[in-house]
Parts: sequence; structure tokens; C-alpha cells
Amino acid sequence: MAGRLTGNVTPESLSGILAERFSIVREVGRGGMATVFLATDHKLDRDVAVKVFDPGAEGSDAAERFQREITLTARLVHPHIVPLFDSGVAGAHRFFVMPFLQGETLRAKLARTGRFSVGDAVRVVADLCEALSYAHAMGIVHRDLKPENIFCVGERVLLADFGIATAAGSMSGMRLTATGMVLGTAAYMSPEQAMGSHALDGRSDLYALGCVMYELLTGEPPFKGINVMAVIGQHVHAPVPDVTAMRADVPTSLGVLLQALLAKEPGQRPATAGDVLKWLRPHLSGATQAHVPAPTGAHQAQRSSSEDTPTMAAVREGRALWNRGMTGGPGAREKLEMAKTYFERALALDPENPIALVGLGDTIHVLGYRGFTEEASAYAASQELRRKALALGDAVAEIHWSIGATQLYWEDDFETAGASFERAMALAPGSSEFQRFRAMWLKMAGRPLEALELMRSVVAHAPELPVVHNTLADVLMTLGRYDEAIGPLRQALKLNPKYDAALERLAMACHRAGLPADAASARRALLGQRGLELRLVALDVDLKTHGWTHARDADLERELADLLARAQREDPFKDIGTSRQPSDNIIITLAELGRWTEAMDWVERGFHRRPGRLRRVLRDMPFNPGGLAIDPRYAPMLRLAGLEELL
Repeated sequence: MAGRLTGNVTPESLSGILAERFSIVREVGRGGMATVFLATDHKLDRDVAVKVFDPGAEGSDAAERFQREITLTARLVHPHIVPLFDSGVAGAHRFFVMPFLQGETLRAKLARTGRFSVGDAVRVVADLCEALSYAHAMGIVHRDLKPENIFCVGERVLLADFGIATAAGSMSGMRLTATGMVLGTAAYMSPEQAMGSHALDGRSDLYALGCVMYELLTGEPPFKGINVMAVIGQHVHAPVPDVTAMRADVPTSLGVLLQALLAKEPGQRPATAGDVLKWLRPHLSGATQAHVPAPTGAHQAQRSSSEDTPTMAAVREGRALWNRGMTGGPGAREKLEMAKTYFERALALDPENPIALVGLGDTIHVLGYRGFTEEASAYAASQELRRKALALGDAVAEIHWSIGATQLYWEDDFETAGASFERAMALAPGSSEFQRFRAMWLKMAGRPLEALELMRSVVAHAPELPVVHNTLADVLMTLGRYDEAIGPLRQALKLNPKYDAALERLAMACHRAGLPADAASARRALLGQRGLELRLVALDVDLKTHGWTHARDADLERELADLLARAQREDPFKDIGTSRQPSDNIIITLAELGRWTEAMDWVERGFHRRPGRLRRVLRDMPFNPGGLAIDPRYAPMLRLAGLEELL
């Protein structure tokens, strides 16, 4: 950190103040108003970084800036933003608690490696765009984007330090220091910020992003000088240097992007971080191609569904109808009943056909959990059909895939499910459906990049299935790539306009990508599809009166009230009509509202009912569980569940 070394905060000075909560290990950073320590948090039972305000920091506004950082960071829960675990006051010391990141700052990495490859630079900037899209959608401008505030952790980068961030356009946010002094770091400061504008918006951050991108590609920032004023003068008046003249392997399109990001006038820059992401995506596409056998849809096993026989023709028709019916929505029951008829026809022709037996079992199972037949008897019948199929021989991929799905979603046996999916893929390496389930398992296992590679291949070879586009989007959302998830979700809805899960995710992805109009449109469509006319009317009134963010939160509060009322009438921890429980929807809604303690209450209750389901709740539901880490129950619960890797 840069700034005046106060020397007032030391481990010794804290020992009597914060000792009940923390064991201070060592100092890891020091700046003008705060010191950061590595500590063991006894409440959260983990290593953390504790940022402690120095009450002797220069300027009467330092305490206000520190509190601003706490307030704004608490609102931001995103895979590419360093989360806030907790905050408090002990004596004269304000503090807040963050994860202790096992990585290095982008500044340290630049000093160690020098300039980045073009591909690595683009990946870093894309991750930052994801973070900025989200922050800007929440009305927050960072105002101090620089390599020192960016952390490299494995394959990801995370944005930190919202100490001088402010609401977009805030009159009070610009000058929080001595008269005439502008906060920010000169090498990355937009011209309007340098000139003390009170009307900063997200385009100021995009200018700083351009400075960071230029430095990643060349090893130095675009403007340098003998002092701060010389650097600021260049930001305001000097022409933008041409990165392609500095480095021949930088594509012309990236050079054009940098010229746009570093434009002197905000109106000449890209309008949003989402627009920058669209510019960058073509340069990222080559980094995520799947290294797996291309799916063909033909199940090459001892008994193959591609066989040209009347039995297998009926099986194929049954499975196609099953795929369309299992996504739910209007007409689902009819499709599933027709699928059942086709599988029964296949078994009439060949009573010991294991693929037809498994298909019939899967169909009976879905009819039960969708609520079209009695659930318990349907599940028992489906399990008996799977066992009968397995007794006929275990060299049939469909059997292992069906067993894996059952173990994952209904028996809470994650490891057995993974082994079953691997066995299915080994027997039928070209099956899109088996690869899709393997990808979902990989995502839950904390291996989303592998899942992404697999799903890109699946979509390329089975583009007619809405569910594969939804699964691809789900993996992208897990990675925080919300803008990129929007395309697959729209495609899933094009193929099945009543696909509730895709519409739900589209509203979330558009909101997190900073696209309020699109998010509102998707939310309205979701309410209309679910027949919630009164909520739709209320949402429209709030949109007209208060705008999207307020309208969204108000509708989520109404949704939460409905869910909690339902939880009083029926068991909220029972799968009813879907593999998602009512408690899952309560957790998702509370997370969207940022009510993490209440969300943790429901996570804990669900864990007590079905401990093996915890991984799915945290890894498979469309919310970012990072906010749960503020709760002291979270880390012990994960350790008790054997899920330490999620910490």
C-alpha cells in the first residue's frame, strides 16, 4: 500500500482490544489510514485478513472513508470481488474482516513476471469487467482501480479496496480529504476524476481499467511523469499511446478498445463494462475449447440406443419426449406420459432390454417428483426397474447415468454419483446427456472450468436441447460470467419459451451484468408465466416510480413473504414437484436481498435434515454463497460436513 506510515497500529496495540476475537499472526500491509493483519478468527474458525483503522490517520475524514469502505463492500457479493466477512468497533479501532487470499496482488505479479501474454491480459480484464458490471449495477463506482487493489488467486482475479468508492454521481463522494485534494491514484485516474468532477459514473472506472490493461500488455502505465501533477496533466491533455506500436502481437481490435477506454471524454468511451466484455469475448473463445471426445448422441455400449431396430426406435422416441418433459412447464405431463408409452412399447418387443427398462424407470420417477403420480411409490418403482436393468449386465451406459443422477439428486451420495457418471462416459464417450450430468457434477465438485469445457462441447453437438443451454449458463454464472450466460439462456428460452429455470436465471444474470432494462423484462415475464398478476402490477408501479433496483428488492420481499407463508403450511425441506426444495427458494431469495444471517438459518436447518445435500445447496443453486461466510456457524458446519474445500 502507498501512503503515510502511521506506526500507531501494531499487533501489540491490538492484543488487549481484539484478542478475544483474533489471534494476530503478522502484519501484511500498511497504508495511510489502516493496517492489515493476517489473523486467526476464533469466531469464524479460519485464517482471515483484518483491516484495522488507525485513529491517528491524517485527515478528519479518514474515519468516514473507512466506514464507507465497510458499508459499500458489505453490499457486494460477487465471485470477482473480495467479500466482507464481518466488521466492528473495539475501543478506538474500527475494523473489518476479509478472507486471507492465498495469492498475490496484480502489482506483485507484474513485478515478478513483467508484461502479460495477450491471452492472460484479456482474461484479467474480462474478470474485472464482471466485477465492475456488478458494482456499477449496484450504483457503486470504485474510483481507485489499480494493480495494488486487484488480487490474483489461482485462475481468477478479485477486485478489492472500496475505500474511496461512492454512489454514481454522488456530490458527497468526491472530496473526502483535505481541501483541494482529489482521492485516487494518479497513474490510473480518469481526466474527469483528476479535475475534481462531482458527476463520476462507471465510465471513470473504465478509464482506469484501460490504464491497467495497457500496463498488463506493455509492463508500464500509459502515462508517466516526474510528479503527480505531471501525470494528471498527461491524462487530461496527452494523446493516448498506441499499444500496437509498442507490441506487435496485440490484435488491432484490442488496440482500438484501449483507445476507446482511454478517451478523454466519458461519452467517447464504452458505455458499460458489459460493452467492454462483448468486445473481449472473441479473444477469450479459444481458451475454453473442450478437450473431450465430441458428443455424437449415439450411445456406443453393449446395447446401443442407436441400433436400427423397432425396439430402439421406440426407446429413442421415449427419451426425446422425456428430455422435453423433464424441464417442466405446460405440457410436461403429456410429454412424460407419451415417453412412458414408448418405453412400454419397447419392452413389449424386448422385455429384457436394459435401456428401455432404465428409460421407463426414469420416466416413472419424474412423473412422481413432478407431482403427477404418488411420489414414494413412483420412486420405489423406478429404483426396482434400475436394479432389474443392472442385473442384466453392467456394460450399459444408461444404467450408470441413471444411477448417478439418482444418487446425486435424491440419495445425497456425491462420490457414488461421480463414479457412476465416469462409468457412463467411459461406456458411451459420445453421449451429450451423460457429459451434461458429468459437467453438473464437476461444477458441484468445485471444478467449474472443467465443467465449462465440457458444456461448450455438449452445446456444440446437441444445440436442439434447451437444457444444455441452461446448464452452460449455470456454469458461467458460477464463474461470475453473467454477461456471457445471457446468450445461452435466451437460446434455451427460444427453444422452450416456458422454461421457468432459464427465465429465472436470465433475470438474475441480466441484473448482475448491469442490464436493468433486460433484467426487468425477464422478471416481468417470470411473474407473468407463474400467474402472479398482483405482483406483476406492483412491480410495474415500482419500476415506474422508483426504478429497477428498488422494484426488484420490493418484489423479492413479496416473494419471500409468500415463500415463508408456504413454509408454514407444508414441509419446506421436502422435494415437491422438483428436486429443489421450498427452503432452497427461501435461501436464494434471502441471498438476493443480502440477508445472510437469515439465509444461514435456513441452510443450517436443511443441513440438519439432510446433511449430504449441503454441497448441492451451496454449489448448485443460483446464488453466490460467499455472503454466508460472515456467519460464525458457516465454517464449523462445512468442516462437520467434510466440505473444507469450500472454505
